[in-house]
Amino acid sequence: MSEVEIIATLTLIFAVASVLLLVASRYSLPTVPLYLLAGVVVGGFVDETQLLDLAQWGIAFLVFAFAVHLEPLEEGGLEADSVLVAVGQLVVTGGIMYAVGLGLGFDELNAVYFAIAGTFSSSLVALSLLERRIRLRSVHERLAESIHFVEDVAAILVVLLLSAFVYADASVVVLLAGLGMILVGFAIRYTLFGLLTDFAEGDVEILMLTGVSLIIGFIAIAEFTGVSIVVGAFAAGLAVDSTYPHDVEVIDAIGSLEDFFTPIFFVTLGALVSIPSLSAVGSSATLELVGVGAVLVASVVLLNPILTYAILRWREYDSRAALLTGLSLDQVSEFALIIAIEALAAERIAPELFDAIVLAAIVTMFVSTLTHQYGDDAYHWLVRAGLVGSDRETIAARSRVADDLSDHVIVTGYDREGQQIVDACESAGQPYVVIESDPLRRETVRDHCENYVFGDTMLETTWEIARAERAALIVATVPRQEWAERVLTFDVAAETIVRAGDVESGAALLEQGAVFVAIPDELAADQLRAHVEQLLAGDESREELQERFRARLEQAVEYGPSDVTRIR
Repeated sequence: MSEVEIIATLTLIFAVASVLLLVASRYSLPTVPLYLLAGVVVGGFVDETQLLDLAQWGIAFLVFAFAVHLEPLEEGGLEADSVLVAVGQLVVTGGIMYAVGLGLGFDELNAVYFAIAGTFSSSLVALSLLERRIRLRSVHERLAESIHFVEDVAAILVVLLLSAFVYADASVVVLLAGLGMILVGFAIRYTLFGLLTDFAEGDVEILMLTGVSLIIGFIAIAEFTGVSIVVGAFAAGLAVDSTYPHDVEVIDAIGSLEDFFTPIFFVTLGALVSIPSLSAVGSSATLELVGVGAVLVASVVLLNPILTYAILRWREYDSRAALLTGLSLDQVSEFALIIAIEALAAERIAPELFDAIVLAAIVTMFVSTLTHQYGDDAYHWLVRAGLVGSDRETIAARSRVADDLSDHVIVTGYDREGQQIVDACESAGQPYVVIESDPLRRETVRDHCENYVFGDTMLETTWEIARAERAALIVATVPRQEWAERVLTFDVAAETIVRAGDVESGAALLEQGAVFVAIPDELAADQLRAHVEQLLAGDESREELQERFRARLEQAVEYGPSDVTRIR
């Protein structure tokens, strides 16, 4: 592709994408489906060869961003269950889809591609979040992210194996080169990168140039050794350390790159969709395309969620967490698309299968936006239909609530804030019950709380077991809008205190019935003002203020992380 063609194609991509993004911003719509629609428009004006070149570069930079922000498996037992689900999908769904692919007439290699597309249900975009965000406490969110982690790492290994044994005719040298680049990436991360960031002194431009240099260097090595550029980009991302104390600067720098290459990848993906002409709508080729795509969609949207639900229920998770985890895995993985695009560039995948994979990916990306928005509604409908259980017996069995408990305080979340509220209740002799769903805190709650309920705060059953109808006060400690709104929907006599992340959300929650809304920034400002006034009035000395704050810090460390702790 010439420079003029590249500039013209990029101009067209960003022009069309910007118009649709204005629509997304105006009506609060998800951006990825609109990128795909933009691609359908662009596809009518750009040659497929040009699109494949751009798609591969967009892929490389997205994988780089993914590796930079790669998070370890969730702890507290979730890691084992996440691996179990991921392996279950790879073995069960992968085996079924491979057999179906052979049954549809594909050769063994194309049946493998078919199985990969129908099995990997992870989301690169979900894992490459570049902004710092509130810690996810919902069990299903944390499970889904851990499963994404396992499957995406497995996908990288598949890419490497295909590079070594399919595209390079069983070259052990290519395999060793790929593994060597990954090891070098880790070595740079833990030895040289810290020195580079110290030298940059927080300069975002220098850090961005460092990131660009790393990815170009690793991609050049990958091209030279015959390894997929995706593996090179992944190794380059591993070389970047985005943890404290350089996390903010690195995230800002890499965020600029992702903002540029995200639309390139998804717009080119949409442009690669093969749209039949009106005269070809009823042809056998079109029917085959739709049929193969429908099988892939069914595997990702139905088979994988059902399998995930069954495994997690067997592992004794409540039905809501199991169902919503499954619904979080209902999208064809971007890594499956990466593998398909590389196979098409190497002329190793049947063109009709490639078209079906892209079509299935686009359909499931649209479906996933709906399941994300209406997953809870789907859960409640299934409960009413008797297709999933209400979990009353399970929640009651792992909870401890006195039968005569009344006029008590219900505290949702035994994080730092929740523990302080519990301390206040115990000091005042006020009965209380803690609602907690985090497996990491289960033993702590059992050891330190008199009454507790291990259940999802979004479930009405949890509140019934906590005797919400007899409570005097409800204190919700986590500043998540949907959780706070759910608490305020219960028809109970208890006054309710909730937390909000900003003033606008706080005002809305106050209108919905909260007696008080705690906003961390506002509370911190009030506390700072009080300290300044005490110092100026001479009511507290510098030494007294230091000692009091030191005691608060020690107490905070003892309580452990807060659920509003900003993390990657």
